[in-house]
Amino acid sequence: MTDRYIEVMGARLRYRSEGRGPNVLLVHGLGASLETWNWTIPALRDWYATVAVDFPGFGQSEVLDSALTPEGAARVVLAFMDALDLRTTAIIGSSLGGAIATLAAGTAPERFTAVVLADPGGFDVGLSPLLRLQTVRGLGEAITSLAKFAPRRTLGFTFYDPRRIPDELVDVTRENAKRAVTGRTYLRALRIAATLHGVRLEQIYSVRRAAARITAPTLVVWGDKDRVIPLDQGKVAVETIPGARLLVIRGVGHLPLVEDAEAFNGAVLTFLSQTLHPAPTVVV
Repeated sequence: MTDRYIEVMGARLRYRSEGRGPNVLLVHGLGASLETWNWTIPALRDWYATVAVDFPGFGQSEVLDSALTPEGAARVVLAFMDALDLRTTAIIGSSLGGAIATLAAGTAPERFTAVVLADPGGFDVGLSPLLRLQTVRGLGEAITSLAKFAPRRTLGFTFYDPRRIPDELVDVTRENAKRAVTGRTYLRALRIAATLHGVRLEQIYSVRRAAARITAPTLVVWGDKDRVIPLDQGKVAVETIPGARLLVIRGVGHLPLVEDAEAFNGAVLTFLSQTLHPAPTVVV
């Protein structure tokens, strides 16, 4: 996969594009990077034109302060689509990327052909105690710095079974943590979205309001052992998004797209085959 760069709203963003067919845009979660999708893209690229992007301030993309608000995040996605001349696309978002996908799809519903949300944030107050602690000044900086020295342990709370953490993801997490800008952006984004008490009410309002405006077919996927964002929020999501349905993957945590890539990819391909074409025949 070849890295490409494009200027969006004054910031240079890294992305990767693979495959041919209907467009599928992939948005990673908080503190992550486009490599999050290394377990998803191989399953999609024979049927779809995949585009994975480093959101501003993460991975190798430059910082864009305005991207950290809900409205700003939606604008970045739409501006990125404009820059690549993607008139319409399906969108898949993980964790914070799920919230961003929701905000974008609710802001310009006519531009999204399908939506997949993997354990998305922002639908209710509940949030991992570890993330809530990181909203405290000083404590957050100390906890975040551990990713440089113990990336496997940092990833541990996002997986139900630590034995399933790929070495490749450990290496990527370590390299991302070495970039000071990533740590700063991570904490700024987290503190805008949440406090010691959980997700801010204004964030929840923004996400739910956008969710109610989504018109594209929507699949919400959740790991039943998620310790970052409770499974109950998946039920809130499908109650808020018109026509959405919830798929629970058993025995996995916050990153079902990695921890059980086979189940996640099978579900996504089946869903996309019902909404986009050309489409594979998938047996899950």
